[in-house]
Amino acid sequence: EYIRMPESLVGKGDCFALIAKGESMIGAGIFPGDYVIVRPDLKPREGKLIIALSDGKNNLKKLHFDQENHKYVLQSCNPDKETYADIVVDELQVQGVVIGAYHKFE
Repeated sequence: EYIRMPESLVGKGDCFALIAKGESMIGAGIFPGDYVIVRPDLKPREGKLIIALSDGKNNLKKLHFDQENHKYVLQSCNPDKETYADIVVDELQVQGVVIGAYHKFE
């Protein structure tokens, strides 16, 4: 399925969309069922929302690098940190950086 997005919203170049599942990113304003617009970028900066491949699944998380332990930390943006714990990985396979989200009101 294709979604036409104006250049004024997403800029030039290729991007793709994923549908958000779960509530781990509600603190960032991304809810289940939202379309998340992603620009392919293999070297995102710390603090950016990214799509990362972990355990064969795409994960929408905030990127952090733990300098002390030399590990990547994929952080949820949900205040319930017990249910939505951070994911710590040695290697990171990035699919892209989030550039926007579309929230549908039903």
